[in-house]
Amino acid sequence: MYSSEDLERFYFQYQTEGVPKGISIQTFCLTNQVPYNLFSKWYKDTRKKIVEVQVDGCPTETVSPVTPSASIVPPVAGCPSPTRIWLELRMSNGLHISQKNLSYPDLLRMIEKLEGLC
Repeated sequence: MYSSEDLERFYFQYQTEGVPKGISIQTFCLTNQVPYNLFSKWYKDTRKKIVEVQVDGCPTETVSPVTPSASIVPPVAGCPSPTRIWLELRMSNGLHISQKNLSYPDLLRMIEKLEGLC
């Protein structure tokens, strides 16, 4: 039996490998031996679970746009270094991205990479 995490990983794999090649989700399920009816039910059950997020605390100052060539982002003044960020992003198309234990500079780099996908 497939867990929800397995199906999330499978859907992410489909978004990164199948969609660019124009492969349908049914064909992708068939070639990867994942029952389409199971995947379809999981997708319908989880796609509308969007949680509103409110950010408290750091950073208080605005961050200027970062150029793609910048590889090191300085820490924001006033943010304690032990603060770690857990980012969970679920998109309306079912794509789910989760990253734990991020520092603020790591979060900025991740957002830069995600902007490249848009």
